[in-house]
Amino acid sequence: MHAVWQWLIYLARLFPVNILFILSDQFRHDCLGTLGHPVVQTPHLDALAAQGTLFSRTYCPTMACGPARASLFTGYYADTHGMQGNQTTLVPPDLPVLPEYLAQNNYDTALVGKLHLKPMHRDFGFRYIRRHDAPYSNYSPEEAEDSAYLRYLRETAYAEQPAEAVRLFTEDEASQHTDELRFMLGSNFVDEEHHEATWAVRESIHYLRHERRKDQPFFLNCSFFGPHQPFLCPEPWDQLYPPDEIPLPPDFYYGVEDKPIFRNSAHMAWRQRRDEWGWDEATYRKILSAYYGYVAMIDHGIGQLLQTLQEEGLADDTLVIFSADHGEFGGQYRSFYKGLPYEGSTHVPLIVRDPRIEQQPKTCALNVSNIDLFATCLTAAGATVPADAESRDLTPLWSGQTETWDNRTLWKKGKQSFVVRDDGKLLREGQGAEAVYEFYDLQNDPWEEKNQLDQPRFAPNIAALKQELDAWHQDQDDRSRQR
Repeated sequence: MHAVWQWLIYLARLFPVNILFILSDQFRHDCLGTLGHPVVQTPHLDALAAQGTLFSRTYCPTMACGPARASLFTGYYADTHGMQGNQTTLVPPDLPVLPEYLAQNNYDTALVGKLHLKPMHRDFGFRYIRRHDAPYSNYSPEEAEDSAYLRYLRETAYAEQPAEAVRLFTEDEASQHTDELRFMLGSNFVDEEHHEATWAVRESIHYLRHERRKDQPFFLNCSFFGPHQPFLCPEPWDQLYPPDEIPLPPDFYYGVEDKPIFRNSAHMAWRQRRDEWGWDEATYRKILSAYYGYVAMIDHGIGQLLQTLQEEGLADDTLVIFSADHGEFGGQYRSFYKGLPYEGSTHVPLIVRDPRIEQQPKTCALNVSNIDLFATCLTAAGATVPADAESRDLTPLWSGQTETWDNRTLWKKGKQSFVVRDDGKLLREGQGAEAVYEFYDLQNDPWEEKNQLDQPRFAPNIAALKQELDAWHQDQDDRSRQR
């Protein structure tokens, strides 16, 4: 099978494959029918997985939308590329990104949806751009001003009151500390035709049918804003999964007494505030109902995209990738959102369908990061991967060459980090002697119920992981100081 991988690299240099990179935002990795989710149904993503490879142990590289996307597009962790938060800027501001490398390799490059890279005046190598970073102005007015989706709303559903849509989105987003349920669900004032997910699919299909340069291979990044909050979608998606029929996930009931990293975070304070507000299990079910409906709506749109590839005669020449910038707690420890080094927040979906491989392995359970998609896309394009990139080509893993894979993945956000090697996951927070750790046996405890840091049987593994993680964490800190 090693020969298959080498043959793919050779073909990529001669005949670069098209790349459809579908990126979602805040998608909990287990919300796939093919993984046996008890509620949500995702027939189109399931079909994509059946035709390709589902990477069941994929993690994001860092904490939130902008920094994670910067890692996917630069091939570096946040300490190297400089974007440590959503409203920060690449360092240096002209740091090369994936679409620029691809454009230099004769690709026609297109973006529809969320990018969240800054500085915003850059086109980041995209020839065709329909950018939509945010529908509200709470954190960065320029994101709303720049949004192609909001321009569309002003020309259609809100033509008579063009400022109204931004005002409503902004008021919903501003309610987190006064009415968190509204913050999570939103006011659901946009119908299906004018919803962000529908718009992103429609614009992507328009590019595929009418705007792409047919004498070049293409790279299309179709980037959904969801299932990031506000979760509640228009009919019929808001009624798809009745709240009273939804079981709460097992990790909803897990305690956090043995989790110092969680207990020292804002998530603990938010959880206590919800208790004070009287949130009961029915409230959490209502939120999960909306979230699962959003996942289903995105899956429906992905089905339309894949059907368009078939109708345009592109399916046999297009590498299709689906992933997410980060996860969603989705009830783990009675929490939502992201930002901490636990599974709900950092474990993401990844499905790849490579038309050049007749029979891909259906699943790959090796530890990978979606920062690896940077090197993977460049390899598929026949382009050279920068020598200092912190990204690994995944092509061998769906080409049958797994023997030499270093089975670890890494994540870092400021003073927090983790390493997963084989089935052991070590988390850390803090600096030097003040650092605290947690350890989980993912084979027997995949959703981190019990911190096993003090269990003697894991002591040798923990010691080795501490040495590995501490060295990598220090190296990343050094990179940040050298910028």
